[in-house]
Amino acid sequence: MDLNNRHTVPNFQRYSSIPGMLLFGTFTVVLGKIIFETEGKGRYGKVHLMAKPWFQTIGMFVGMLLCLVVFEIYRIVKGKLNEAAVSHKKVYYLTMAPTVFDLLATSIMNIGLLWIPASIWQMLRGSMVVFSAIFSVIFLKRILHGYHWLGVFVVVCGLVLVGISCIKSDSGNYDKKHEFIGIFLVVGAQVIQTTQIIIEDHLLHNVFVNPLLVVGLEGLWGSIFTIGIFLPIVGNTPRHWGSGFYEDTIDSLIMLGNGDLLGLNIAYVFAILFYNMFGMFVTNTFTAVHRTILEAVRTFCIWITDLIIHYGITRDKGEKWDNWSWMELGGFILLMWGMFIYNTVIQIPGFRYTARNEPSYNDETKPILQDNESSSDSDLEQYLISSSD
Repeated sequence: MDLNNRHTVPNFQRYSSIPGMLLFGTFTVVLGKIIFETEGKGRYGKVHLMAKPWFQTIGMFVGMLLCLVVFEIYRIVKGKLNEAAVSHKKVYYLTMAPTVFDLLATSIMNIGLLWIPASIWQMLRGSMVVFSAIFSVIFLKRILHGYHWLGVFVVVCGLVLVGISCIKSDSGNYDKKHEFIGIFLVVGAQVIQTTQIIIEDHLLHNVFVNPLLVVGLEGLWGSIFTIGIFLPIVGNTPRHWGSGFYEDTIDSLIMLGNGDLLGLNIAYVFAILFYNMFGMFVTNTFTAVHRTILEAVRTFCIWITDLIIHYGITRDKGEKWDNWSWMELGGFILLMWGMFIYNTVIQIPGFRYTARNEPSYNDETKPILQDNESSSDSDLEQYLISSSD
């Protein structure tokens, strides 16, 4: 996507998209982890940590739901009150199925975040590159080039180093069994997340709508499904199953009476809202290559922020640096290098590269995924990699 052709993009959107995405993209993960590590008085008068991954999933979907408010404001300001009516109405119910997969993937990743540091959690999400490659071959019948497989191999090596550093490190107050489970859950959730994108491609193929509407509708359905179905389920599982598998919603609501927890959860909701908004600005303004680089920078920002919190604010939160952090750093470098190879940010001599062209859209509507046969596989692949919560 040639940036010189992006003359329709407003200056505010062009210049605010990158800092906004990095700022709020960092906040979403850091705040989520801080909430899990913050105590409050619960239902039975006992003070305990708000280790409530399913309740936090509601926060994510409420933040996405607020995109509908922004969408309505946008329609009023732009004088496009009939936009929703002329759009494909089927998007209102076609977003239901992908939302279920998003709900499951997010909740499983939140459970994993209970037991591993935020930086490790974010790095492990890079395993989506591996699954996107596999799914591209199986479902899209794509033949990947040698540099794709080299990128996947380097990513796997990076993930192994990151995982080992997590288990070996003593920087967190987690037992090794739960750390291993956390790693497994986060990586496994990427399979579900990748499946979600495949389903979105199948159901919403060539549907032109404002992305704010799609995100808002997924937030609506996600809130309904979480509150109406999944919270009652986890509220009726055996209590001894523990955090992540048993969750008392009434206890969660009472804990919000703690001023810190209420403020943190509100901040988390709005961080999700603004991260989605600025993420859309980035998608409309820059190429998939730029987004790959930004995701790498975002991961680094999360790690640095956690180190600053631990050493500059409170030793009870954030992450500390130990000898195994060097292995994590090495794994991170390999992970990013592999992603850059896969996405042709870095081109390795000796490999055959094909041109990758992205379609140009205006800043108001775009297809969820492109219907051009020559670029659809590439677009889906990039969407799989750059998609994140």
